[in-house]
Amino acid sequence: MSFFNLLTWNNSHMDLRFTEDDLHGKVNITSVYNDDRYVNMEKVNQKYDSRLEDAKRSISSNRIMMLVLFTLAVFLPALLLSVIQSNLLLIGGIIVYAIIAYFLMEAVNQVEINKVLHEITNDKEIHTQP
Repeated sequence: MSFFNLLTWNNSHMDLRFTEDDLHGKVNITSVYNDDRYVNMEKVNQKYDSRLEDAKRSISSNRIMMLVLFTLAVFLPALLLSVIQSNLLLIGGIIVYAIIAYFLMEAVNQVEINKVLHEITNDKEIHTQP
């Protein structure tokens, strides 16, 4: 699916919950749907725990990368320029830019987790009969 389809995909039926092993960081998925769908949690964990770990790592690295790049490439040069030029408007523009950049990065992160949720939703193997 494309970026915008995954961004606007209605995942309100999903309730992905997991616990993380403190020692090894292994993910154990405990809930997938918020309604009473029957799902074989053993198959879900077997199939999607590594995908969920990859999505978590990708989201964390995206956030760290955004913070570092924004600080080094935008905020510090703008702060230096605003001090040199005595221009407070530049700092205001950077704050607005930071808010927009944050929301764009979170949209990318939402697509990362929606990829996993979409795969789980379309997987017929994990659904069981009551």
